[in-house]
Amino acid sequence: MSGYQRPESRSPDADPSRPESGLDSLRHPELDSGLERLRQTGYAFVDLVLDYLRGLEGRRVYGPVSPMGLDDLFAEDLPEEGCNFAELVQECRTKVFPNTMAIGSCRYFGMMNPAPLPVAVLAEALAAAMNQNVASWRHAPAATAIEKRVVRWLCDLFGLPETSFGTLVDGGSLANITGLKLAINRALGRHLAQLDDGGPPAPAIARLTFYVSNQGHYSFIKAVDLLGLGRGQLRKLPVDDLFRVDLGALEGAIEADLAAGLKPCCVIGIAGTTNTGSIDKLAELAAIARRHDCWYHVDAAYGGAVALSDRYRTMLHGIELADSITVDPHKWFYMPFSAGGILVREGDFLRQSFLVHPEYYMQKVVAGEDGEAEEFDEFGRRIIPDPRGFHMGDKVNFFQYGIAGSRRFNALKVWMAFKLVGRAQFGAWVENDIYLARLLSALLRREPDFELLGPNTLGVCNFRWIPRNADGRPLFNDRQTDHLNRQLQEQVEREGDAWFSYTMLQGRVALRVNVENRRMRREHIERLVRVLRGNADRILRTRDAATP
Repeated sequence: MSGYQRPESRSPDADPSRPESGLDSLRHPELDSGLERLRQTGYAFVDLVLDYLRGLEGRRVYGPVSPMGLDDLFAEDLPEEGCNFAELVQECRTKVFPNTMAIGSCRYFGMMNPAPLPVAVLAEALAAAMNQNVASWRHAPAATAIEKRVVRWLCDLFGLPETSFGTLVDGGSLANITGLKLAINRALGRHLAQLDDGGPPAPAIARLTFYVSNQGHYSFIKAVDLLGLGRGQLRKLPVDDLFRVDLGALEGAIEADLAAGLKPCCVIGIAGTTNTGSIDKLAELAAIARRHDCWYHVDAAYGGAVALSDRYRTMLHGIELADSITVDPHKWFYMPFSAGGILVREGDFLRQSFLVHPEYYMQKVVAGEDGEAEEFDEFGRRIIPDPRGFHMGDKVNFFQYGIAGSRRFNALKVWMAFKLVGRAQFGAWVENDIYLARLLSALLRREPDFELLGPNTLGVCNFRWIPRNADGRPLFNDRQTDHLNRQLQEQVEREGDAWFSYTMLQGRVALRVNVENRRMRREHIERLVRVLRGNADRILRTRDAATP
């Protein structure tokens, strides 16, 4: 393996009274020697990454780890002196790799963590090397332009108008919180671009209500707390037999709140729930939101990738009517963490909602005749929107479009991946994942003691193991069957043959398999069924043997 040893000798020009540092090597006239060491180290890291990826299918998906054991494994004082680089690499191999969930394995069927594209993995290193802070245009001009382009691609992908815009964020949780923040601003008629210090009184905020299905992401619960709302202001609504929000229940909740003198603020649609992959009736939700003058937010963190597919994009019919959309490329766009996004139908409203002007900001801001802020560049020229479309030709400062100040160059990996791969290939990968999830459901239907749950719409397949006797009747009651399903998941996890999760559906434990791996094929699904069958049979044999 390529690598380097930490040099023992120093330059004859170095001060012998102090140790050599990175700054010393930069001051030294032989700068190329430092870059050569970086090159060798880079090759060593590439080798390390390849070793990890090559070993995925040959080791356990999830090792027999415990918090106490791992804490002991990594227990050491802060090092006073640096170690040899080869030793550090070896520690990654012996300590980190064996105790890491094998996300990229074709035997991993867990949460929305994809096997990341290699070009995106390498783009992460390039972004770190450039270390751009994509907060302001001046500090990251190319990075800003690339993020603007990625945002435009995503807006176009979902059919949003030319006025739309957005920003990349760390993930869907922050995007959902942002969407609800925009809903509040619209309902109360306020935004940060207004040049007054006052705001609506607290009672006005307390009257606002928000509506989402009981399958909605937990980030909405966090959002109502972070935004100064009461948890009861978030109405968790029942779902139909396909785990989509019940439209009648939504209408009834809104009417009841209006009658109580409350102000319906935001209708939330889910395009791909975490539990089942269910997609709400997005067009119908848009109509209800418009009828009651509500902001319409769609959480498409998972299912938004279906827009890449020619075959399945109609599943998202109605998403183009949203006021804001959450999308997570680090889910089904096969990006490594982190790369989330918030897209907003009226991009200028997003800007107004987060517009601040710190003292060191190099653009003048004055109040216009209507009281709104007008911006001037460093040469005193008023900034006028480009007629080619929203923010075309503008110096966008992304810290004015969201919560984050310092911002990583996360758009680079998305931009490079789309450029290298193209939308059609992304769509084909998504379609293959959906095919494999449906194949799993078809194979499980052949097993008399496995029962499918949920819609099996996207790449998620939910099912329940229900052991039966010869005449087809369940051997155990619901509580005992819940325990057996947990035991099945835990046994497969412990042995490392595969990894999937369990969840709760309709009050009962369900096993949950998610397919999100562009390298996965039919044989991997067939193998999973054999693993399920073998472990289920072994659990029953062990149980029978233990029964007196």
